[in-house]
Amino acid sequence: MKISPKTTLHVLAVLPPSRKYSSPLNMTKLHWLEVTEYISLYASAIGTLAATATQQVVYAAFPLTVALGLNLTNRERLKRLNEQYRQNAIAQFDQLVDPFRQRLENFDDFTQRLSQTTQQQIEELRQNQKEQNTDSNQQRLAQFDTFRQQLMKATELQIEPLKQNFAQLNTYTQQLYTSIQQIEPLKQNFAQLNNFTQQLNVSTQKQFELLRQQLGELDAETKKITTNCQQPITKLDAIHQRLEQVENFTKQLNTNTQQQIQPLRQYVTQLNAYTQGFNKNTEKQLEEFKYAIALLQTEMQNLAESLTQTEQRLSQEVAEKVKQPQVKITIPTPVKSQPQNTILHIQPSETAKTGTTQALPPVEIAPPTTQIQKSKSLSSLRGHTERVVSVAFHPNSVAPEKRILASGSHDKTIKIWRLDTQENRTLTVSGKVNSIAFSPDGKVLACGHDDKTVKLWDVDTEREICNFIGHKEKVYAVAFSPNGKIIASGSQDKTIKLWSLDEQKEIYTLTGHLDEILCVAFSPNNRLVASGGGERDQTIKIWHLTQDKFLTLKGKSGTLGRIYSICFSPDGTTLASGHQDKIIRFWDVETGREISNITGHNDEVYAVAFSPDGKKLASGSYDGNLKIWQVDTGEELYHITIGEGAIYCVAYSPDGKILATANGDKTVTLVNLESRTTQRYKDIEIEKGFD
Repeated sequence: MKISPKTTLHVLAVLPPSRKYSSPLNMTKLHWLEVTEYISLYASAIGTLAATATQQVVYAAFPLTVALGLNLTNRERLKRLNEQYRQNAIAQFDQLVDPFRQRLENFDDFTQRLSQTTQQQIEELRQNQKEQNTDSNQQRLAQFDTFRQQLMKATELQIEPLKQNFAQLNTYTQQLYTSIQQIEPLKQNFAQLNNFTQQLNVSTQKQFELLRQQLGELDAETKKITTNCQQPITKLDAIHQRLEQVENFTKQLNTNTQQQIQPLRQYVTQLNAYTQGFNKNTEKQLEEFKYAIALLQTEMQNLAESLTQTEQRLSQEVAEKVKQPQVKITIPTPVKSQPQNTILHIQPSETAKTGTTQALPPVEIAPPTTQIQKSKSLSSLRGHTERVVSVAFHPNSVAPEKRILASGSHDKTIKIWRLDTQENRTLTVSGKVNSIAFSPDGKVLACGHDDKTVKLWDVDTEREICNFIGHKEKVYAVAFSPNGKIIASGSQDKTIKLWSLDEQKEIYTLTGHLDEILCVAFSPNNRLVASGGGERDQTIKIWHLTQDKFLTLKGKSGTLGRIYSICFSPDGTTLASGHQDKIIRFWDVETGREISNITGHNDEVYAVAFSPDGKKLASGSYDGNLKIWQVDTGEELYHITIGEGAIYCVAYSPDGKILATANGDKTVTLVNLESRTTQRYKDIEIEKGFD
């Protein structure tokens, strides 16, 4: 019996390494099924040699069968991953484009309504002119036509950049579709390879049958030699010749196999390189696409504001000039743009806004004459071995004997202090602590870490409740919703994630910032989340959790620098923010406009906090100065020098009588606002920045 020269070649070729079937998403990482297939493939080659030597077909058949099964499994896995990748790309593209289409439709509706209203008002004015038939009315009509033409020209000038941006967006869209279409040749190559593999399967089965027949003949001849030793020696020579032929065939088969496998390996290498390059290009185009949408959103907001101002000015001028006859001129309000699709299925709290909007007139601060408090013996908290970056009062600690304060530090610990005895309990975590927050009932403490996680602790038992994993970079800020059901976290990965305490899982991710998120805050009515971005973003965004929009806040000066801290006023109508440019700004939450600002600090403002009654604002800066301001007038009430280290966080006690600061000199300073005294410990110079 002898082995066919083509048998082993087809056995090895029928199972090309599953590496070429890897998904574009997993091209750089071997799957365990692929590794197993490689092993089975080489085992088949070795088994063929063993079968030739031992005349046992099972040595080659078993590894080949396993390799065939693994090859089929890997082929199905490839189809599933390719389909998933295509669906994700299309869904992401639709999600990015739909809000822009909606905004464009809203703008077209507004333009049509504006034109219709203008025409109606012109017709009314003309009718009045015909009735009165006076030259003054004709002059007023001419003036109104002039105003209308000016408005149309201004609108056309501002629409032109929007059209250009839309053309750029179409270009990005076409490039994205072109990239997706490049996947089709890859699928065709896989289909051709699949057909080739099936053909090799059929050929391999035929050659296995031929191999079995030859082995049977060889066994029969061996038995004849054993039973009849007297046969001529010439038969033995023939057997030796056949064995030599089999050996030569084996060597030739191995050589041919290596020669045919080599092109397949080169093809797989080229395919891997092409797929990796395609993935990088697609990701780059998606980033450019997102950035273009963000710029387009900004220009849409600027256009809406400019149109509103132009309409108000024209309405006032027309009302002043057109007094006889009295014609009521109204220009429709432009539809507010909705920059991004962020519908969250969250049930908001039924708590309504309480109180009235507190007017904040523009404030220009002159150098204040305030009392600088010196260090006196009162109380302080020390025990951390690295800078303290966050402090939070227990929400139910009103009575002096029940006041509880938590502090988080870069020494990877959280300390919970009783202020009457200054005793503390220590929670040890796995990474540097950047932010902490108590739940509204005070039973849970949340903390954000450098290890990319958000951890929840039971305050009474000091046990870890759960560990939220989802951010790809450091977590800089955490905040509880007023109803205690949701936690918001801001990260260096440019996202804000919302976590459900009841389900203990992530429920939504907010994207829109172009840089890291340094601070987050919930509004008192539970419906808004505010966030501040880093130096490459320089914006504050207010996210409407129950609507399809967010609002981007822009200052009068144009640039805000890093936004280190934000907080809502107790009535929820005003937002305060501390900035890299040493300015404290106040914003109207409803309109997103800057109301006023305070320029009293000499260094970056790291922390701001409203008093419980909303009448005062505390702020801390990098140079270690704590200032307390009167909100309605912008007057500086107190200026307290804490130390040489930075003040990273400030917090009022629930009754507003104690103010705590987290300091870079590894201490927590307590300020008694009734006696206006303060105490501090070690003055240690620290590095500037959060990291």
